[in-house]
Amino acid sequence: MSQQSWKTNVLTQWQQIGLEGFCKELNISYEDVFLNPIHNSTLELNPFEGLVFEWLPHTQAPNGLVHLYPIVTPTSQVTWEEWFIKPDGLHHHVLRNYEHPDATDTWMGDDVDHPSQVCNIQWYYINDSDLRPVVLR
Repeated sequence: MSQQSWKTNVLTQWQQIGLEGFCKELNISYEDVFLNPIHNSTLELNPFEGLVFEWLPHTQAPNGLVHLYPIVTPTSQVTWEEWFIKPDGLHHHVLRNYEHPDATDTWMGDDVDHPSQVCNIQWYYINDSDLRPVVLR
């Protein structure tokens, strides 16, 4: 897959889930956080291969969450991200299924608020102030 085609595929997925509208609801700059980083990426291969973006409802976040999670339950090291707003502010969780030095908290659960592929796995995460997807930095 060429660099242009993976970008087109990801941009199409973002359009299908209404990512720009979600960003507006959360007062996130769609251009700064998502569009500019993908357009400026020099990666030849799709860094989101095996992952899916999805805007899902959440019982504790009125606007729902945008998740970037594995399509299948991971059997190797993977990063999962989620963007959402709660009464205490905007959150961008970067979760990894392995211990890492930046981790400030852990999560392991099984609920209706998270994709089944990430449930019942120990995750180590940070609430990252850099809202851009990790692979596009």
